[in-house]
Amino acid sequence: MALDSVGSRPSPKGLVSMDRYHDSARLLHGHDGALFRDLADACRPPVSARIARIKQREQRRQWIVVAGATSPTTSMWTSRAGWIEEVDCWAETASGSAVLTRVNLSQSMLLKVCVALAARADHATGRHCAVTNAAAAKAAGCSQRSVTTVRAVLAKAGLAVEVRRGTGSMASPQRYRRPSVWHLVSRRRPVDNVAVCDLPPSRRDRRVTHVGKNSPKGRCRPTSTNSPQPDTAGRGEPRPLQLQLLAARVISRCRGLDTVHPGQICEVLARSGLDLDTWTGAQIVDALNADMRRTGRTWPDSLLRPAGFLAVRLRELPRRPVTARQVQARCTSAAVVGEVAPPASAKSRAEAMEYFRAHRRGRIQS
Repeated sequence: MALDSVGSRPSPKGLVSMDRYHDSARLLHGHDGALFRDLADACRPPVSARIARIKQREQRRQWIVVAGATSPTTSMWTSRAGWIEEVDCWAETASGSAVLTRVNLSQSMLLKVCVALAARADHATGRHCAVTNAAAAKAAGCSQRSVTTVRAVLAKAGLAVEVRRGTGSMASPQRYRRPSVWHLVSRRRPVDNVAVCDLPPSRRDRRVTHVGKNSPKGRCRPTSTNSPQPDTAGRGEPRPLQLQLLAARVISRCRGLDTVHPGQICEVLARSGLDLDTWTGAQIVDALNADMRRTGRTWPDSLLRPAGFLAVRLRELPRRPVTARQVQARCTSAAVVGEVAPPASAKSRAEAMEYFRAHRRGRIQS
């Protein structure tokens, strides 16, 4: 149940009571009625005129920035004085004078209006120039028609850009009046590309190779395995049968050589420098055993690199095997060399010394 606004009688839930203060006919909770709203407005402290003007300027500036939003590629002026000087220089050119003559506008009037417009634009960029024709005409001391003509001339010359057209007129209510938003820009100066220094030719023109390639490279395409011709690039001529038999006999008689491919032993024998036509497998093994007996070296039980070990041992062998006649001749020469005269006695040494002294005196006297 709720209390009626007219009296203190409770009203049924869901019923509507009349409000004598022109508020909603439905009952409201809290102090939301028209009577209480008027009371709250009356109790609110008055806002000073200065604060009201500040808020109005902030709202106007916010609207100008939003309305004047444009692409970042839009040009900006260099400075306020630089833009006015640029307009003056353009008016003195042949094309600028022709435009001013056609619209019946003097150069001095153009500069006065430009100064008034530049004063209302942002100092850093020249954007957000939102001033009415009446305000600009009052500042420049001319008619509003002249301001409109100057704006058209600046837009055609590329010195100003209109980003938002204004609405309303002097007869329209104030809430419908919106000024035009302009951006005052500087003209892009043409660049003489001929004055740019010549760049060196590219590497492709100079045929210069790169020092290194740091960029990732794609995986090379695998070679096709469906070729009708067999791949014989890595195969050479077959080894002689005599060399294969010689290697087989050496492998069968030497411990540890059977752990590698027989082709490696064949390569070791072919590069050993031995006259393989005069050697047999048994002779090579006997020569290796004789060399070990002479030098005191042994043959290990396990070989880590059998081919390399055999190549080192074969370097100690002669080019051709030693025959029995050569062995007999070596023994004879060793026996002859071994027959040495016995040492001289003390008497024979004394006689020899006396003989040397006698002959030395004779040579000196003569």
